[in-house]
Amino acid sequence: MSFKTTFEQGLFLLAGVALAGCTADVSGPGKGNNPAGTAGSGTTGGGSSTTTGGQGMTPDGGLPSPVCTAGSVVPSFHRLNRVEYQNSVNALLGTDLPIANDLPVDSLVYGFDNNADVSMSATLMQKYLNVAESSVKAALGNQATRAALIPCTLGADDACARSVLEKFLGKAFRRPASAAELDDSLSYLKVCTSSPDAGIGCAMQAAILSSKFLFRGELLGTEQAKACIEAAPLTSSADGKLSGRALAARLSYWLTTSAPDAELYAAADSGALATTAGIAEQVTRLLAGASAAGHREPFLANFPGQWLQLSAAAAAAPSPTLFPKFDEPLRQALGDESRLFFASTINEGRSALDLVRTDFSFLNERLASHYGISGVTGTDMRRVSTTGTARGGILTQASFLTATSSSENTSIVQRAKWVLTNLLCERLPAPPPGIVDSVPAPDPGLGLTNRESLTIRTANAPCNACHVSMNPIGFGLEVYDAVGAYRTMDRGKPIDPSGMLPDGTAFQDTEGLMQLLKNDQRFPACMTKKLLTYALGRGLVASCDDAAMKTLGEEFKADGYNLKNHIIRLAQSDLFRSARAYVDPTVEAPESEEAGK
Repeated sequence: MSFKTTFEQGLFLLAGVALAGCTADVSGPGKGNNPAGTAGSGTTGGGSSTTTGGQGMTPDGGLPSPVCTAGSVVPSFHRLNRVEYQNSVNALLGTDLPIANDLPVDSLVYGFDNNADVSMSATLMQKYLNVAESSVKAALGNQATRAALIPCTLGADDACARSVLEKFLGKAFRRPASAAELDDSLSYLKVCTSSPDAGIGCAMQAAILSSKFLFRGELLGTEQAKACIEAAPLTSSADGKLSGRALAARLSYWLTTSAPDAELYAAADSGALATTAGIAEQVTRLLAGASAAGHREPFLANFPGQWLQLSAAAAAAPSPTLFPKFDEPLRQALGDESRLFFASTINEGRSALDLVRTDFSFLNERLASHYGISGVTGTDMRRVSTTGTARGGILTQASFLTATSSSENTSIVQRAKWVLTNLLCERLPAPPPGIVDSVPAPDPGLGLTNRESLTIRTANAPCNACHVSMNPIGFGLEVYDAVGAYRTMDRGKPIDPSGMLPDGTAFQDTEGLMQLLKNDQRFPACMTKKLLTYALGRGLVASCDDAAMKTLGEEFKADGYNLKNHIIRLAQSDLFRSARAYVDPTVEAPESEEAGK
């Protein structure tokens, strides 16, 4: 029987397993042992899914569920998303392959694409099979990478193969391989016999198709967990604390979107990660980008990319008739501005409040021209003072403003919705069925501004119940057009950026709105929720997580909202270091969204 035939049988067996308590593993020819975790079902690539990571913030940022059901503690269990899988394979093989392009787009749950998804389909498994085959073939076909993977001479004696695979499996499984696992891997040398490299190649493909590589299990020391993992070692203690290596994996996938590097494993094995000082040291190092090669989308790019919806800006298609100057250099620059701006807030130890409003940004000549800022030349992005301008803060950046507009016009509603759900974590109910189409837009011939038109459409019930909160925020951002350029007129009339919030607080202009949002205590609390949701790969549950959230919030405020220090404290918290995830079985998980990246 061929390697591919054997693996196709095993993979489709894995895909068909009902993940009610354990997930089968493909660990050797004809074998399916060592299951590893808990349940969840759904589809990939934009379908709906059910997750076991806890009920909490909705995909667009709603409030957590208030229920924490007794006895509902389950192990955290994650399938690597396509970028994590790509980076992990590249780090393991020493390659730099665009693997993610060959895998389906992951769904967004709770706003991010790394949320405890264990869904598998036959189509997805076939794609994993194809990717594994081509990746290992590329690695062994390159003299340098092959020499790094196989530093000895393969022969009739399997001593070299045993040495190679023992090291390889330890990195792939993110823990030392057991004797049985190593024997299973060596058995591929008897299946794939066309050459010594063929046997090793089959074993390597088997490893990166194993559930121990595909899934990140953070198992509890319960009888159910013991039954699931059989002889494999637990990755957490009976009280739910992550082991050193499991904590290393959680840290690494949070901050580098890839498997731990050698230094992080060394910190785990030495016990350094069991101390707050050791965690702080590693978080600081990983944020600085000192981890091993193969991390294409580290935290400083990936988190703001999803939180700020930079993928939407990258895919935006402004009307070439209305916005003829919008070009690819501008599109690239506006994404770079937001990523560099977020990274600088962390790297410079600045307050998270500066994300809302501050006096600088990162521009090159193309973007500075778009903003009407002089004195910037060249294509390189650099820090530029924005004092005295309408720029400085994420809500003034063309990436956000373009992502929340249509191809032809601004969207007061979409901009306000993003602010409320992503900056303030407010839950916004969906419009009543049919209500949008039942309220006709005013006659375009009247020449109404966007503000005038929306005011008319949302003046009465039931629309005004939500729009009383939304409209003022969107009005304050109307001075930026659909591609983020500053303007003072709309349809020949002066733009009125003033507004009044539901609590009676008024602002006169865009600057006034920015200051209100910067001083809104909901923002730092929401920032903490977003960071933890991304870090834990699950939604937050009010009655389970609120105590920890309150403590973290108090420490955040006392530290002047220093964002870098806050990330370190999150990593040091019991909430982050625990394997426990909570679910409320009486509430369905939110529907997923397509990531669109």
